[in-house]
Amino acid sequence: MSNTVKSLSDQAVQELVAKLKQAIATGTYQPGEWLKQIDVERSYNVNRFTVRSALSELHSNGFLQHVPYKGYRVTEHSLQERIAITEARELIECAAAARVIANMDSAGLQRLESLAFEFRDALNAEDRPRMMKVNFAFHRCFNDYCRNPHLSRMVDELRERGVGNANRGWTKRSTQEASAQDHLDMVEALRDKNLVRLQALIHIHLNRWRQGYDSLSS
Repeated sequence: MSNTVKSLSDQAVQELVAKLKQAIATGTYQPGEWLKQIDVERSYNVNRFTVRSALSELHSNGFLQHVPYKGYRVTEHSLQERIAITEARELIECAAAARVIANMDSAGLQRLESLAFEFRDALNAEDRPRMMKVNFAFHRCFNDYCRNPHLSRMVDELRERGVGNANRGWTKRSTQEASAQDHLDMVEALRDKNLVRLQALIHIHLNRWRQGYDSLSS
């Protein structure tokens, strides 16, 4: 295989990996759901080699479970695993908050505020896929201002890996509305350069999903 062909093949695999991650995160594929190779081939118009390579990579990164002789299914985290993922995100994002504040500029504030309003609009329209997509964009923009691409990728993967299993908490309208307000409050904390307030908001926002679990609030 020539280097050019190999490069195109690798690119196709990474593009499919990105699309499948987004599909998992937005609930197109639910936790525990099987991903049939032939269905992925048809849905994304890719060949068998690309699908196999993408599924293998997602398995290696913890997004999929592989069951011998059966195939791949979306990883279904236990409640304790979901809590651990949230704690990891909180530690990283709170630590990065000071650098985000230091690096934030007017363009970033404008972009974040626009995404916060777009999220609220999607909520009012009851457009859940759009809500999830905009939510990711908001947090990706926020973390990009840490100016550390390795940290941004790490947070992205933790978020993508855990959000699909937090659907139970997101079913409450009150939780969705509170999350929408969190985004706007985070923008204001950034504008005011209030680190303590921002870190408190990060903690509250990342733990909203717990409101769907009565055992955690009792």
